[in-house]
Amino acid sequence: MSGLAHLHSLGIVHRDVKPHNVLISLPDSKGEVRAMISDFGLCKKLAAGRYSFSCRSGAAGTEGWIAPEMLDENLRTTCAVDIFSAGCLFFYVVSGGKHPFGDNLRRQANILCGEHDLDKIGQPEHILVRELISGMLRTDPGQRPCAQEVLKHPFFWIKEKQLGFFQDVSDRIEKETAQDIVVQRLEAQGTSVVKFDWRMHITPELQQDLRKYRSYKGSSVRDLLRAMRNKKHHYRELPDEVQQSLGHIPDQFVQYFTSRFPHLLLHVYRAMECCAQERVFHQYYHLSTTPHS
Repeated sequence: MSGLAHLHSLGIVHRDVKPHNVLISLPDSKGEVRAMISDFGLCKKLAAGRYSFSCRSGAAGTEGWIAPEMLDENLRTTCAVDIFSAGCLFFYVVSGGKHPFGDNLRRQANILCGEHDLDKIGQPEHILVRELISGMLRTDPGQRPCAQEVLKHPFFWIKEKQLGFFQDVSDRIEKETAQDIVVQRLEAQGTSVVKFDWRMHITPELQQDLRKYRSYKGSSVRDLLRAMRNKKHHYRELPDEVQQSLGHIPDQFVQYFTSRFPHLLLHVYRAMECCAQERVFHQYYHLSTTPHS
């Protein structure tokens, strides 16, 4: 995705994003591999100062991976065609080789009709990537995220960044009243996120430790974030059994909570979009200064 973002920053549309055009490197000294975009034969450079070009010369790309607007000569094409194809590619990878628009014979027709099926990634651990892909596959290209916005999505965050985000949010709303708009956004539909009472879904060791110092409202997202922040700050002072229950910071600690409340990160991320312009949240959100590209 970083490769696509770089192309788009140069005003270049790839127009043929698909599994065959992704190269996988050999493992490096740490055993890590890189996925690299390739085959730039169908790339098109946008004219200076322009964000789109005409499709009247015909649709470019591979059938089954072409964004719907590419097949309408009356619509102009933008970098959003690559975002659509990348969404299909993400689904292909996460689902183990499936396509969101079905089999080869009906795939392009389903794309034109906007009929996709994301049930193959319906498990709790797929909540983040499912939401991301759903946005990338929107029929209206103007509603798709740009490449930089995709890269900022919490699906790509390591656990350390997730924990930092939860902490920054908790700090931001700590002294706000219940009538504050940010708190209201956070608590809206929050009871389903915390499973009505988050205190009932944590281990007895943590339940007992939380009761020692203050009372927490089990139906409140804000209070769950507050509990996470407080236990992170005072981790070294926690009894051994509580530390063992929570696991090591950051990975096991974050997993302890997100595995119990799988909608928590996405819910908080969307609720806090209203604060994206605040400096502390710049690292978590893409601040668009140009039309979707």
